[in-house]
Amino acid sequence: MSRLDDRGLLALDASGMLDHAAALGVELLKGWEAAEGLGLPPATASIGSVVIAGMGGSATSGDYFASLCEQSAELPVAVTRGYALPNFVTGGTLVVVSSYSGNTEESLSCYDDAWKRGATILAITRGGQLAERANGDGVPVFTLTYQAAPRAALPHSLAPLLRLGAMLGLVTLGRDDIAAAATLHDSLVTHDLGTEVPEARNPAKQLAQALAGRVPFILGAEHLAPVATRFKNQVAENGKMLAAADHLPEADHNLIVGLATATAAGASVSLVTLESALYDERTARRFAITRQLFEEAGVPVHRINVAGQRTLDQMVAGTAWGDFVSCYLALLNGYDPSPVPQIDRLKAALTG
Repeated sequence: MSRLDDRGLLALDASGMLDHAAALGVELLKGWEAAEGLGLPPATASIGSVVIAGMGGSATSGDYFASLCEQSAELPVAVTRGYALPNFVTGGTLVVVSSYSGNTEESLSCYDDAWKRGATILAITRGGQLAERANGDGVPVFTLTYQAAPRAALPHSLAPLLRLGAMLGLVTLGRDDIAAAATLHDSLVTHDLGTEVPEARNPAKQLAQALAGRVPFILGAEHLAPVATRFKNQVAENGKMLAAADHLPEADHNLIVGLATATAAGASVSLVTLESALYDERTARRFAITRQLFEEAGVPVHRINVAGQRTLDQMVAGTAWGDFVSCYLALLNGYDPSPVPQIDRLKAALTG
């Protein structure tokens, strides 16, 4: 029996991160329905740009949203990470400050910056200082109720953004689209990636075994670029492993030159490619050539052909891969995926 099929090893997941991974599709639909009553600031009708301010999992939901908006929005939609907003933010900008805990210092700083600039503000949070400030200032607050580590709350951070996008005409999504993505995710969990699927026919368990002890480079493109970054983040936070992410076609203008000395790194580095039938044919061609270059340099390459017929479907499917592979890596490394002691130590040092 494979180690990842051993119920005793699965018991390491004491905090239930794998349960959150399995429920992502269902929770996305629940989040969409919960956001039906999303209240918009009065000035929203006259906005000329949108900025999502957040960190970690909250910023990831912003990345997904911005990527979807690229295909249909007539307004610029940007994501900012850090303590200050872009200089273009004015009274004509809608700033969505997203912080799961409500206490993320960078997000609170962006809230204050938005207030000083006279921007239109919407807060998405479970509570904390962000909710207190927004309520005191008369700023609309969408309250998250899902309880999990922020990265596991991705569907509930993303759903109100999708609702917002639909209400403002930035994305062409409705309940049927969300339900289709949820159904695809559930099918992947049940038949391919979930804990009940034995390793012999579970490609996520197989990939985790192949990546154990290595540094994976996750390569995505177009709508799967933010999914590649999320995959990398999950390998780090859940799997407790160093990882990197890059995107095509940009990586073909710089990263591949590093293959000149990659032969020695072949024993410790692997490439994981997120590939899609929806990619531009030139992007698909780049993936084929890039894989060949890595293989010739002695770097193992693992292809993931992401399922789904539509953009949101594939973003959700690609997310499932990152979630399950990273959790399986944690178990192989002997860790509960949920605790993040390095982040806790850093926060303590910043406030000490």
